[in-house]
Amino acid sequence: MTDDEPLEGDIGPAAAESPLADARGEQSRREELARQAEELRRYEREREARRRRTNAVAGRITVVLVALLLAFLAYDSVTTALQARERGDPWIYPPAVIAALCLAGLAGLAGLAVRAVRRRR
Repeated sequence: MTDDEPLEGDIGPAAAESPLADARGEQSRREELARQAEELRRYEREREARRRRTNAVAGRITVVLVALLLAFLAYDSVTTALQARERGDPWIYPPAVIAALCLAGLAGLAGLAVRAVRRRR
């Protein structure tokens, strides 16, 4: 089969009615392509906005969970330090230092939360 032979089911090119109709058809095709491109950009903007909202919610949940974990570890370390002091065991190095680190982490998270709230306003 050569290039100039029609394919099976091919009816050939459509004849243009006039040069003016061909120009109008080209104009409408351009407008349709522009509409489709704008619609794709709008979908992409909406998708990006949804992604940002989802990431923001996930970040807040993560911060709350980390804060709860640090609070629990600080409470547990303080309790352990108090019990060790009553028994006369070393209470400063392992438990009190861990409690101080956890409380410092909580203070850091609180500072970041305050900063984020102020930045959001």
